[in-house]
Amino acid sequence: MKKQKRSLALSILLFSGFMAATAAAHADESDTQPLSRHTEMPPDSPPNTEADAPVSNQSKAQGFIEDSHLNMLFRSYTEHDDLKGAGKKDAWVLGAQAVFESGYTKGLIGLGGDVSLFGALKLNGGQGAGNRVHVGTDGGGSDQLAWAYPGVWDVKARVSNTVLKYGQQLFDNPFLVPHDNRALPPTYRGFSLASDEIKNLTLKAGTVDGVIARGMTTVTGLTSEYGGTHISRFSYFGGEWTHGEDTTVSLYGSVADNVWQQYYLTATQSIGDPKSIRWTGSLNYYYTGAIGDKLQGSINSNAYSLALAGTHGAHTVQFAFQQIASDQTFDYVGQSAGDYLSNSLDVDYNQPHEKSVSLSYSLNLKEYGLPGAKFLVWGAYGWDADGSAMANGGTAQAANYLVNGKPIGGTHYEIGVIPSYTVPDGKLKNASIKFLYMHHHANSAYYPDGTSDVYRLLVNIPVNVF
Repeated sequence: MKKQKRSLALSILLFSGFMAATAAAHADESDTQPLSRHTEMPPDSPPNTEADAPVSNQSKAQGFIEDSHLNMLFRSYTEHDDLKGAGKKDAWVLGAQAVFESGYTKGLIGLGGDVSLFGALKLNGGQGAGNRVHVGTDGGGSDQLAWAYPGVWDVKARVSNTVLKYGQQLFDNPFLVPHDNRALPPTYRGFSLASDEIKNLTLKAGTVDGVIARGMTTVTGLTSEYGGTHISRFSYFGGEWTHGEDTTVSLYGSVADNVWQQYYLTATQSIGDPKSIRWTGSLNYYYTGAIGDKLQGSINSNAYSLALAGTHGAHTVQFAFQQIASDQTFDYVGQSAGDYLSNSLDVDYNQPHEKSVSLSYSLNLKEYGLPGAKFLVWGAYGWDADGSAMANGGTAQAANYLVNGKPIGGTHYEIGVIPSYTVPDGKLKNASIKFLYMHHHANSAYYPDGTSDVYRLLVNIPVNVF
């Protein structure tokens, strides 16, 4: 398969946000949420009454050392892929992340910094395993047994509730959320700005020029996920507005220099009570257009998804429809989970003119006396993919729209299941175990993602040292 998605789009990431270890408590919460998973939440802030302005976090700063934290995350990652007609891939890797996050110095402008050490030990896998293990100079899995590197480092400044950072970071925005489905997550190099000065409104901006990809230990250039086009710099700006627990609206824009400009809109509205039934509707929409030197050729793409979920007690059912209204594949930044469309699942259902539907059922066993245990099952079907316009267009990108010598086309489907358990309290609080099985079946020899079976087991143990 061209790429394995994030164990289901709805899993968000196992541990997203800047501090991977401290976010562990949120990771498995998404396992039984509706399939439009990437609901981005603003940073924690003190509670306010409706009339209050946000309290300045900088005014409460205690100091560089006094507010510092050291968190660790240990992960056992095991995967077996059976790619029909393309062999098998096996890997078992132990990953560890140790991240020191300083506090901020006192005063109007607080200064600080963060530094980490990422490391991994390979117990199984090698040549052919790709980025499931260490990536060799040929781009495939190498025979290296262990590797370590500074996965996160940054300097930062804070004024009131606005934070500016520069360095190697785990970004938290719809375009650069790390695709964290291996032993260690990718991190991006650049600037990030996040502001919570206005109640219920989070604003974000940033620019990046490099990435430490999954399986690698050094910074490389950015590329587009499907086109493989070099991106010299990627910049974004946008924000999210929330109203209570029922309404969320996000709007972002981005520029991949000399490749594309992309705009993203999402709106989510919920009504009702889960004790009877709670309905949640969501819209996700992207517009992508070529700019500058058009290094990935002509792009004029509209992609959207609509989803409706109903929750009653422990049970949630969601139906989603998605369409790519374009001659081009819907694309995004490589190494990111930057596809927030509802049917970004094991595969993306993002080929030219493709339509798809999905149906999922999730169960939260807390309602039945087993807090922390969850179960998710889903199915999806895609049709009408047609890459002939680009394949026959005579451009340099034509080869990307050919599969086995013919334009992209055909139908395909997938099914998947995720049982998971997160320790709710005690010394191992937020430790988790998650098993995934995903089967994708291509009904055509001309669809980019072939028939496959994926088995994945993830065990995560976060540790707060201080």
